[in-house]
Amino acid sequence: MKRWIKKNQLLLYLFLTYLIACIATILHNVFGIHFISQSNLTFPAVILWVFYIFSPTISGFLITTFVEGKKGILNVIRGYTIVKVNWFWYFGALILLLAPLSIGFIFFILEKSPGPSDSISVGNIFYLIGFGLLSGPISEEGGWRGFMLPKLESKHNASVSSLILGFTWYVWHIPLYFIEGTSQYESLQYGIVSSIVSISIYWVLVMVIAQILTFLYNNSRGSLIITILAHFCFNFSSTLILNSGLGLLEPMTFNIVGSILAIAYLVLIYAGFGYQNMSRKDKDKLPFNRS
Repeated sequence: MKRWIKKNQLLLYLFLTYLIACIATILHNVFGIHFISQSNLTFPAVILWVFYIFSPTISGFLITTFVEGKKGILNVIRGYTIVKVNWFWYFGALILLLAPLSIGFIFFILEKSPGPSDSISVGNIFYLIGFGLLSGPISEEGGWRGFMLPKLESKHNASVSSLILGFTWYVWHIPLYFIEGTSQYESLQYGIVSSIVSISIYWVLVMVIAQILTFLYNNSRGSLIITILAHFCFNFSSTLILNSGLGLLEPMTFNIVGSILAIAYLVLIYAGFGYQNMSRKDKDKLPFNRS
């Protein structure tokens, strides 16, 4: 039994991760529970939110515990402790926020910005930062990059591994389109054409960001701190820049600008580091080969 689980652990990981997300989605709809928000911090909403967003990491830890035991768990946890890496990789993560923010300020200077939200405040910004760190970066990275990516990269090159993970990651987000109160759900409320455009851009962004995070992971010795920071910067850029924050860009403009910047980032990675390992290190020195 253990041998079979070890052989099929990636498939079991996906099944368990998707199962938890789908159960949370079903419960949201059956009991009419809106997705968690600053104005909706009810106990049921918080519990379902935790189960959904932590499902990749919960699944990864469960399977790792069964297949590899204590040694495997410590190996995943090690990723959370790798802080001392070259400053360049911290900048590589921060650029996912700094680049679109710079474009936003250019629009502001040109007086093309819609203007900040009336609800923007220091307290609200701190709430959004805390929520943004938990809702995605901290909750997911232990699963996607801590568990799944190393196993994919032990069989495929970095680019192929990222494409598989990116598609997996995108599919995991699909149930959010059926939970009232999520940004995904709201994006479907503006007509068929707008919905198709929004879904398509989101798919492109997730696929591209997955490859950028692989690049940062491989070059930071498998630091989940770096991927958490990059994931946060990618998510928080929309929260900060759009109408709900500083109001520097309209949503569609932001999506187009974000897609162009992300693709340009990926082109630079391929040009400078190649697609095989997305790193200049020898393969045996990459984090997925660590003992």
